[in-house]
Amino acid sequence: MQAEEYARMFQFETDYWWFVGRRRLVMRLLQPYLSGCEGWILDAGCGTGAMLCELQGFGQVVGLDLEPLALRYARQRGEFALVQARLESLPFRAETFCAITALDVLEHLPDDRPAFQELWRVLQPRGVLVVTVPAYRFLWSKHDIALRHYRRYTARELGQRLCEAGFEVQKLSYAVSVLFVPIMLFRWWDRWRRTPPAATLVPVNPAINRWLIRLQEWEARLIQRVNLPFGVSLVAVARKGGK
Repeated sequence: MQAEEYARMFQFETDYWWFVGRRRLVMRLLQPYLSGCEGWILDAGCGTGAMLCELQGFGQVVGLDLEPLALRYARQRGEFALVQARLESLPFRAETFCAITALDVLEHLPDDRPAFQELWRVLQPRGVLVVTVPAYRFLWSKHDIALRHYRRYTARELGQRLCEAGFEVQKLSYAVSVLFVPIMLFRWWDRWRRTPPAATLVPVNPAINRWLIRLQEWEARLIQRVNLPFGVSLVAVARKGGK
């Protein structure tokens, strides 16, 4: 990611509807697995660290990111254990973590397969992994260029990657579905604007922001029960087989 995008992420991540909605969706899907979690929790690709604040109530948390700038921002959120490393070569022993989150990070890798294998390696038997990635190649826009994405996924592609690495997929759903059409139209329109690439973090009125957060919470409850057939994002819950 470009340096200015980390600054924008740090500014928006605490309160902006997209980030708040994603964290609440992930925690809603993750919490049933955390009650018996014994060990460390990893946020792989922690960025500027907002997810670490959500996870710290459930155990010892480690944040990992390749970018020193991201880790400097994450340090401002609390005294977390932070590690600079690549997802394709995690500096941890096998079966270290009882839970891992990897939120909108795998699309940043030229080849995501080694990262999936490493996440499987460092996860404990019956441990849980929650992944989010952007959906659909036809939604590719300046947003993806600014964030230095290599790909967007379909549900089939994400499920295949997880299974290839040895995971048992528990949940695989599209997300941010209610807003799919307006976001799609905005991304398509943005392709033709003569503006430099930038993440689409459009400032919104506080009241609208709160309404969008409530909308995402409603959708998160729905995703708990069913897998949605389309959306701007994808979320997967997977377990490592074993004991």
